[in-house]
Amino acid sequence: MLLKEKVLRIVMEKNMFSVMNNTKWRELKQGISELPFPPSFVIKAIYEEETLYHQFDKDVGYHGDWGLYLDGYLGGDMYAIPFYAVEWIKVRPRYSERQGRLIPDKIIDETEEFTAILKKYNISYEEDNGCFIIYGYRSI
Repeated sequence: MLLKEKVLRIVMEKNMFSVMNNTKWRELKQGISELPFPPSFVIKAIYEEETLYHQFDKDVGYHGDWGLYLDGYLGGDMYAIPFYAVEWIKVRPRYSERQGRLIPDKIIDETEEFTAILKKYNISYEEDNGCFIIYGYRSI
């Protein structure tokens, strides 16, 4: 069974509807390319079970690889997921920069810029404790 067929079957079984389309995903990636740094994120594909990996409630010390060079996909290289298979993506537009052992990490925050991109492209989202959730699919 092809991945696209598998995704369609799961969407129908779970009684879900599409929130994002290819144009919206491309606009999001375009907006990300305009930010001071690519924010970290975690993606849940529609065919995955949610695990502890999908918890994303703390600032991290790395940037996200959005795969800006890959059309039709979110994520870079070996972790790329086709737009049509993304159930949701959680984005943290903050970066924790290490200052040293005795000095607290510096938080670099681009939340305002990220929110402006979501509004510019009319991308719906939910915010939970500094984490932005953008749904590809929702349940009815």
